[in-house]
Amino acid sequence: MRAALLLVCGLAIGAAGCAVEPAARTPLKQLYTPHYAPPPPAEPALVSLGKLPARFGASIGTADGSSVFSSQAAVLLLALAVMLIAAFDFSSLGNPRNIDLLLMQAIGWCFYDILGFLDRLHDPTSRNYMDWVFTAIVLLSSTLLVRAIRRVYRPVGITWRPAFGPRVLAPLAIFLLVLDVGAALSRVPDDAGYFVNIGGQRLRERLKLPYGDPLLTATPAAAYGPLLYLAHVPFQVALAPQGMNLESPDRPPIEAADVYFEPPILATKLCAIAFHLLGVFALFVAARRMKGQSAAWALAALYCGSAFVLGVGGSDYSIGGITFVSHVAPAAVTLLAFALIERPLWSGAALAAAVGVLFYPVFMVPAWLGYYWTNRGQLKRFVLGCAAASLVIGGSVLLLSRPAGGRGLVSTIVYDTIGHQESPEAYGSSPFGFWGQRGGARGWLMSPLAAGQSMTRPVVVGFFVFAAGMFFVARRNTPAQFALIVAAVAMGAELWKIHATATYVTWYYPFLLLGFFCDDRPAAPRSLNG
Repeated sequence: MRAALLLVCGLAIGAAGCAVEPAARTPLKQLYTPHYAPPPPAEPALVSLGKLPARFGASIGTADGSSVFSSQAAVLLLALAVMLIAAFDFSSLGNPRNIDLLLMQAIGWCFYDILGFLDRLHDPTSRNYMDWVFTAIVLLSSTLLVRAIRRVYRPVGITWRPAFGPRVLAPLAIFLLVLDVGAALSRVPDDAGYFVNIGGQRLRERLKLPYGDPLLTATPAAAYGPLLYLAHVPFQVALAPQGMNLESPDRPPIEAADVYFEPPILATKLCAIAFHLLGVFALFVAARRMKGQSAAWALAALYCGSAFVLGVGGSDYSIGGITFVSHVAPAAVTLLAFALIERPLWSGAALAAAVGVLFYPVFMVPAWLGYYWTNRGQLKRFVLGCAAASLVIGGSVLLLSRPAGGRGLVSTIVYDTIGHQESPEAYGSSPFGFWGQRGGARGWLMSPLAAGQSMTRPVVVGFFVFAAGMFFVARRNTPAQFALIVAAVAMGAELWKIHATATYVTWYYPFLLLGFFCDDRPAAPRSLNG
């Protein structure tokens, strides 16, 4: 079956490579940084509730796209059907795993048409509705996080087996994987993919990363991990061997003339597909080792058929999923690190690579150290692999970046990446989320304790303490328990995001599947006095 999965992955890559890209070149006209207006006047909650029936009635019958890939309702119903077929326990409806599945489904349903709020940010009624939706997403995500940590200490005690075997689940998973590839090819990549693709082209043309690049610095095109830019280059070379530009000047007059051209948009689609295939393969390998072949196919189907991969949120763009290379890629490499946990040297190198793709896996390092802590031989190999890969990646970043804006080299790198994502002049001022532009307790939790230092916000400091504490939680645990810990850290990392809070579900979803469904420990004995 592993050979069959490899064959399917190869066929999927080949099919993606056969996609036709338009021959016309697209000139780059602007590199925008998002700016958000102050919030509208507050509207009482009861007033907004009173308007709900009329708003709901007006939205009935509105089409969200004719294609199966863009139909949000179809995606959500498909995800529900896959969940019922692949994992739901009909013999014991009260099984805690059923509750876990329903909570994950509920998060996906909260994403329905959520991007529509971006067009109505100045409407106080819509702002209230958006706030309630994000509050529900944060509460559901926090509930899953608590359940994951609790499950580390108190297993379900009910053995889970899929209702169907590989003869049913393997074709289902393969069909859903092909559906994922089709969705990636048929839909427009999100803004992260667009910007990373441009940064990858500048890396190809100038042999320099976009950090401090005269054209890209202080824009979203310089805000992502170095390996994510590097990963786009092979696809750009394959699609445009001669390149899109004869020259790559420091600051071409892009607003005044068609002098600099974008890389093929297909490059970022293929890059996202390649990372997704890597992630699915790593998930399959890890689940097969932990639980067996049937479970591996079931979890692959759950992942590939989820709303968090196929994507929902709007008729043209989704809030996450296969079109978001910044969601799919770091999750895939982190899954690879997890699949390699029995080879700590390579697991450490893969975890460092995941940080190089997008930075949040760095918060998983304490948990990984805790997992290996009681075996000093494994611990040394993990540290060696992680340190060696980190030195190569970090050293390359320093060599291939340059200072800009009057800042030093390191300050420029930090400003272009973390600074841009959290800056009040950019996404840090976004009202689209649970935290942005809110007052009261939420406003205090998101106010830096040190002026101008966004990483000193109380909620972020609390997450740092939580991530560090996972060192102690991860000691002497099984791989299934460890998967839940990794999921919890990833969930915590997306819960303090200002823009689109708690919607980066791909970061943690596969680890929740591994932790919830591959844990066969007996239930903890009850105390006679309890």
